[in-house]
Amino acid sequence: MRVWPGVVILTFIVAGCAPTGPSPAAPPPVAAAPQGPPSPAGVIAGPLGASLSEADRQTAFDTQVDALDSGQRKSWKGKAGVFGYVEPGVDAGGCRDYTHTLYIDGRPQSGKGNACRQANGTWKF
Repeated sequence: MRVWPGVVILTFIVAGCAPTGPSPAAPPPVAAAPQGPPSPAGVIAGPLGASLSEADRQTAFDTQVDALDSGQRKSWKGKAGVFGYVEPGVDAGGCRDYTHTLYIDGRPQSGKGNACRQANGTWKF
């Protein structure tokens, strides 16, 4: 049997393009987790922060974390006259007690909490 060079090349090209069976279904795309600020936690996530707007609650929480990180009293101001401060206690083995005071309509409301620093640097409330 004699093989013609053009036939061999053509056979190779066609064989390389032919499907060998059903193609597997592609896995569904995985959505990346959003990388925003952490959700408010600690005393601001409970009844103390319930009357705050989402933006003010986030501002209060960010201030709470900043105060815990620094060990210094930190103040914050939200919209519509809402404001407050966080007074952190002494670092006791990576944990701190703290008091968060808000002023809503000029009236102070306080809550006490405790947070411990995790290995990744975040605070667990």
